[in-house]
Amino acid sequence: MSRHRLVARLRRDRRAPSQARRVLARLTPTGCTIADTAALLLSEAVSNAVLHSDGADITVAVTREAGGTIVGAVFDTDPRMGPGARVTHLRQAEADVCLENGRGLDLMDMLASSWGVSPVGGRGKWVWFQLEATCDWASVPA
Repeated sequence: MSRHRLVARLRRDRRAPSQARRVLARLTPTGCTIADTAALLLSEAVSNAVLHSDGADITVAVTREAGGTIVGAVFDTDPRMGPGARVTHLRQAEADVCLENGRGLDLMDMLASSWGVSPVGGRGKWVWFQLEATCDWASVPA
């Protein structure tokens, strides 16, 4: 099975969402609806990390798996989560979670195949999502 992954450390500032979208664009074809959805969800997760976490940096990881699955994840150094968050392990969440504020995580709930929050000890957390894609991955370089 072919799997492609990019990881980027970004400064936690207002430019981070657009930088994260550029990372994603390196793995997904243009004109693919699911890639547009992934860009929206990744931007929302990064924006939440910029607004609600501490630390100078965040980490963005994007994986494109064989068969079209896209996984996006954002790590920040704030281990706190909203009161409605479901704590999960990577890729084991149901898509029926409702979180505290804003529309960003509501979009995750509506659009992602699955998503969740995975704590990393007291050091921070990953907020991740998974999308099942049906794009022409042949148009994207390996």
